[in-house]
Amino acid sequence: MQVVDLTDKYMEFVALCTHNDEINQENEASALVREQWIRNTMKKGLKIKVAVDDKGDPLGFAHCLPIELGTWGMTGKDLMTIPCLTLHYQKVYKEEKGSGVGKALIQAVEEEAKKTKKGVAVLTYDDGFWFMPTSFFKKLGYKEVDRQRDTVIMMKIFEPVEPPRMFKLKYEFNPITDKVVVDIFWNQLCPTSICEVNRVRQVCAEFGEKMVLNEYNCSIKKNLEKYQTARALFFNGHYKCWGYAAPKDEVRKEIYKELEKA
Repeated sequence: MQVVDLTDKYMEFVALCTHNDEINQENEASALVREQWIRNTMKKGLKIKVAVDDKGDPLGFAHCLPIELGTWGMTGKDLMTIPCLTLHYQKVYKEEKGSGVGKALIQAVEEEAKKTKKGVAVLTYDDGFWFMPTSFFKKLGYKEVDRQRDTVIMMKIFEPVEPPRMFKLKYEFNPITDKVVVDIFWNQLCPTSICEVNRVRQVCAEFGEKMVLNEYNCSIKKNLEKYQTARALFFNGHYKCWGYAAPKDEVRKEIYKELEKA
C-alpha cells in the first residue's frame, strides 16, 4: 500500500466519495458536480491524497484543504483541514480495522501541511458513527480545541498557531404569506449534499407557486462565511436533518405539514 496524489486515474473514485458501491444515475450526476469543485479548488491549493494497494486500486482518500479556502464547520488560518477522510465504502461497513490505510492518509496530509501550514485541524464526531470519529484522531495525537455537543474540532500543531473555531449559524427565516419557504444550504464538496439539493429542487417543483425555494451554495466562500454553515435544510424556518440526503417522500411530508398550517 502507498499514498499518492490525486490524478485523473482516481478522479471517479474520489468524486463518488462513499458511493462507490452505489453506482446509479443520481450518484453519478452528483459526482460530476463534485468533480467540478475538486478541479476548481485544486487550482487554488486543494490537494487530495489517495491510498492505493499493490495493484494500484484505490483504498481511500483524504482532502488536504487550506482552511482559508473555506471548509466544513469551522474558521481559522494557517492550518490545513481534512473535511473528509474516506476509506473504501465496502471495507468500512465490513468493519475492516487495523489496515493502516487511514493512518497512512493522515500522515500524508500532515507531511503536505508541514510545507506551508502550522498544523492540521479536523472536524470530528463523538456519535459512534464510522465517519471522522474523534477517537481515531485522538490515537494519532490530535487534541480537542473546540466542541458543540458531539461535534469536535481536533488539531495537531507543528508550531504555535491560533486554534480554529466552530461556525455559529447565522440564519434568519423570512416568511412569505401563503407560501411554504424552503431554505437549503448545500455544498459541492459533499456528494450527499448535492443529491439532497437535487431532490429538494425536484419535490419543490411539484408544488408550483405554493413554494419558494431559496438555495445557498456554501462551497462559495462568501456564502459560507455569511451564514456560518456548510449544509442545512429549513422548512418555514424549521430545521430538518435525516443524517443523509433528504428522501423525496420525507421532503413532501414536511411541505404538506407547512401547507396544512397555512
